[in-house]
Amino acid sequence: TPKVGMNVFMMEFFTPVGYYLNYYNHKFNEANRPPEPVSEKQVLQWKRQCEAEISKRGLMFHDIGHGWTAQSFGINTAMIGTAEENDAAVTDEQRSYIAMLDGKRKLYDGRPNWTQACMSNPAARRKIAKYVADYAENHTNSDYLHVWLADGVNNHCECPECQKKLPSDYYVQLLNDIDEELTARELDTRIVYIAYTETLWAPKTEKLKNPKRFALLFAPISREYSHSLEAKDEDIEVVPYVRNNNVLPKTFDHIYQHFKNWTKDWKGANITYEYHFWRHQVYDVGGISISDIINKDIKFYKSHNINGSIEDGSQRSFFPTGLAFYTYARTLYDTSLSFEEIAEEYFSCAFGEDWRKFYDYLDRLGKAFGHDYLSGDLYRITGKSAQYAPTESVLYAPERVKMLDEVAKIVEEGRKLIAEHYNSEYRVRTVSVRLLELHALYSELFANALKEKALGNDDAADELYALFRDEMGKHELAFERWYDHCMFFYTLDRLFKARTLMNDQETIATI
Repeated sequence: TPKVGMNVFMMEFFTPVGYYLNYYNHKFNEANRPPEPVSEKQVLQWKRQCEAEISKRGLMFHDIGHGWTAQSFGINTAMIGTAEENDAAVTDEQRSYIAMLDGKRKLYDGRPNWTQACMSNPAARRKIAKYVADYAENHTNSDYLHVWLADGVNNHCECPECQKKLPSDYYVQLLNDIDEELTARELDTRIVYIAYTETLWAPKTEKLKNPKRFALLFAPISREYSHSLEAKDEDIEVVPYVRNNNVLPKTFDHIYQHFKNWTKDWKGANITYEYHFWRHQVYDVGGISISDIINKDIKFYKSHNINGSIEDGSQRSFFPTGLAFYTYARTLYDTSLSFEEIAEEYFSCAFGEDWRKFYDYLDRLGKAFGHDYLSGDLYRITGKSAQYAPTESVLYAPERVKMLDEVAKIVEEGRKLIAEHYNSEYRVRTVSVRLLELHALYSELFANALKEKALGNDDAADELYALFRDEMGKHELAFERWYDHCMFFYTLDRLFKARTLMNDQETIATI
């Protein structure tokens, strides 16, 4: 990160057990690697070691994010039991501070990090404020504390008092409570608050009393990612907030209007929390499209008073190449650089004088799969889908099969190119080409499964998908520095598990 000119590293959660468990239990690769369970204590040790390494490199450390709405009440946010086991561990006193849904105060889906607080309860807000201040006092290496509400959507408290104001109004009240507690302790800790899911809706009545303490984080998680950002200059009307009955806005115009509503009176620092390196990198098989989009997105943010970007996602986002991550770093450092300049700089180093052949190969491959097709944005754009839900397949699209048939030919040509450059006097080029060798296998197996899915042959697609997943898993250990097997197949699993549902007219294509 510092080598490529970036200055911030963030770790989410008090103890990020879930991320480590996914890796050490070898999720989506059980056929090749037996689980190696790790404890909460081990994960906390690793987090502390990582904090030390962040400090050694002079990086600003951004800490926590979700979790305050449970951890502050003594509810361990690192719980890894079942939903029933986790909820049973909550005491009556703790329960009195958490959100009421359907008349009950309980962990939302059994997940502490997804459980909101009863935000209208002054005692609950005081507990959170005190806990934030205690943490700040004992973790002075945390340059910025991110104080977010719980993750998820449609999970806010339904008690009569909480329904009197928007979640964002109570959120601002909480932030003011935190500021008062920090001020009383003479702590200059910076707090990052977030416009995300239901806190996208800006407050109507409350304002920050000490803006200098805070920075606003804009997290447009529901946006489209197969094309770069654009927004109308004029204000548009947003859909009113309805407690626990909201659909997050899909078009960036509407998402950005929420940001404009938040910043009508706010003159402080703005940064964005983005998701290119979460599952969206998987939807662009060649890695060229997402890289170009990142370059344009950062320029959009810079020209719209959003000065910096923190990415949610895998730390091993270098498959098939590191172009996207490099583009992210270089554009943040110098927004005058075009994507073409950055791509030539990266590819000429990674592949040598024939870099353009490798670039064109990956570009053709990505277009054959279709970034907008895999991301589901194709259907948002054309209006083909009726609604979006996780049980219905966005991949049913017989018209895509002809393009997917091209993958085998492109890969055959790519393998010839790989063979011609298989060994190099520079290590970086040898590694880059070996990654493309694995990626050729990935593309071939993926296309075979995807064609059946596009035709609506779910059972045949399932068999080919399982072969694809397990074959790639055989190579995980050799390539895991660059290739995040769990993240890739977490993403693809969502797509392949969704079933094809058809009506008389068309398939309802959804994700």
